[in-house]
Formats: sequence, C-alpha cells, structure tokens
Amino acid sequence: MTTEDKFVLVLGGFSSLLLIVGTGVAKALSTAPPKVMRTVWPIAAALTGACYAALVYIARYNVKG
Repeated sequence: MTTEDKFVLVLGGFSSLLLIVGTGVAKALSTAPPKVMRTVWPIAAALTGACYAALVYIARYNVKG
C-alpha cells in the first residue's frame, strides 16, 4: 500500500466521521434557538475546512509524484 493510498483512506474515514458527527450535532441542535445556530454552524464550517486543508497539505507534502 502506497502513501497515497493511505491518505485516501484517511480522507475517506475523516469524511465518514464528519457525516456521523454532523448528523448527531444536527439532531442535538434541531430545537436550538436561532442565535445558537448562527454561532455554531460557522464555527463548525471553519473547523471542517481547516481540517480538510490540513489533510490536503500533509498529503501533498508526503506524497511525491
């Protein structure tokens, strides 16, 4: 298994984890007031984007070719 294949599996696992956690958070916040939603979702979106960017940066740094 190459390093590239390992990063593909990590990214797939991360995506699955985000789906599961996001579903749980959505259920928990489904009855939350709008102020909470306006606060939580931008933070969650920023963290998700930062995590994906970090994974892509690490993968590009480690995978040569």
